[in-house]
Amino acid sequence: MPADHAIGSGAPGDRPGAGASEKRRGPDVPPQGIARSSGRRRGRGAAALPAPAIAQSAPEIEWRLTSSFPKSLDANYGAAEIVARHVAEATDGRFRIQVFAAGEIVPGLQAAHAVANGTVECCHTASYYYWGKDPTFAFGTAVPFGLNSRMQNAWQYDGGAIELLNEFYKKYNLYALPAGNTGAQMGGWFRKEIETVGDLNGIKMRIGGFGGRVISRLGVTRSRAAVATSIPRSRSGRSTPPNGWAPTTTRSSGSTK
Repeated sequence: MPADHAIGSGAPGDRPGAGASEKRRGPDVPPQGIARSSGRRRGRGAAALPAPAIAQSAPEIEWRLTSSFPKSLDANYGAAEIVARHVAEATDGRFRIQVFAAGEIVPGLQAAHAVANGTVECCHTASYYYWGKDPTFAFGTAVPFGLNSRMQNAWQYDGGAIELLNEFYKKYNLYALPAGNTGAQMGGWFRKEIETVGDLNGIKMRIGGFGGRVISRLGVTRSRAAVATSIPRSRSGRSTPPNGWAPTTTRSSGSTK
């Protein structure tokens, strides 16, 4: 039930080298509408209202976003492109985010590290990829037997989880906002039918987050490979098709072949 995140370095707008006006226009830009011109009917004519002064005075900003996902996974990778498009539209193109697939700048599992050390301004990743540093990272995405997607959204937007998680992320020079939710994912895609718990013993599985530790207690050999590298592994037989995918993602990856 992962909720993917777009993660930026430091506090909102507080990236190294940013000017004062640039800090005010960083990730705090509202999601829509602040930079659009509008027209209002007046009698038989129409008057075009100018864009708000805040948009006219905003500096031009270009950020790079590194994704933890390959372009072939359109539902995952495409979420970052949607965020970038909305930010550009909301600012009349003055705030542009260029999206890079996993491996184009850094490997998928190093996306958050690239943000924290200033290699890029932001990334699109899953917080639970980094639970090895601290198990708390898992709560930003999903934990075994935890919240479903609706509960996760309710906790984040109405239960104060965004603020709570960012208090934690601040220790790692990160600031996070939700940027997609894949919903419930399958318990696994297997080459042979699983009829009992014992059938899991000895199976190789790519499984992310804290769930890997849980399922390894059943004899599963877990892989921490990023999504981009797990696709060829599953095709070659070196591991089962990844567990953490919904059917549409599995189809996009070609793993069903």
